Amino acid sequence: MSNVKLLVIGKKSLLSNCFKSKTSIKDVTYQSYKNINEIRFNKYTHIINFSIDPKIYKNDYSFTNKIDLRICKKIKNLNCIYIFPSTRLIYSRSKNNLYGINKKKIEKDILKIKKKSLILRISNILTYDISSRNLFISNLLRSLKKNSFVKLDISKSTYKDFIVSDLFVKILDELIKKNIIGKFNMSSNIPIQVSEIANQIIKGYGVGKIMMSKKIKKNDSFILKNDKLKKIVRFKTSKKEILQYCLKLGKKLNA
Repeated sequence: MSNVKLLVIGKKSLLSNCFKSKTSIKDVTYQSYKNINEIRFNKYTHIINFSIDPKIYKNDYSFTNKIDLRICKKIKNLNCIYIFPSTRLIYSRSKNNLYGINKKKIEKDILKIKKKSLILRISNILTYDISSRNLFISNLLRSLKKNSFVKLDISKSTYKDFIVSDLFVKILDELIKKNIIGKFNMSSNIPIQVSEIANQIIKGYGVGKIMMSKKIKKNDSFILKNDKLKKIVRFKTSKKEILQYCLKLGKKLNA
């Protein structure tokens, strides 16, 4: 699709930072979610909300700010596509998975109001981030930098589906340019043990070790199938590429 005019809401989120540094889309405007009442939404072909209400992690949906619902009400009659970064946790059956439960409710709210929407259920993102965010990769890099060890509270044999930020942005760019709507899993569909990810980052960093927590959580291994996505966007990745990326993350941490 030509003449993409993209509005990104959320200036400081991890995904927003990833996107801003790697996107190939030229006409992009970044706005804080605090400014949604002043935004002229009719200027844009696509709108993506990378901002996250912290309440979504610990509160019932009724007590959150419902940012996506507020935006969708403003654009429901506009000929634009609303993009919502969701999570693989919407598939979890755990009653303690408040984040995934809330994300699923947001998805439903969006689809009731804005039919032209793109919902992306994202697996574990790998990127360079040593902020205080309570994310797997942020915690791992921060701990290694500060303490020279990585503490795992899950079994070393636990595997997960990881996608590197470069590929995440590349796929998102293509979905936007092709004017795609619908629901898709955004993943590598490759099982990699968490210990393998940690060991590659440690190897790149040059020093460190894995320490196991005394309390080990229940095995939460998963992969996300991406056959539907691959019918729309052609891309390839491999376990070797993902682990090589982790090696680079470790080297960057020691730069």
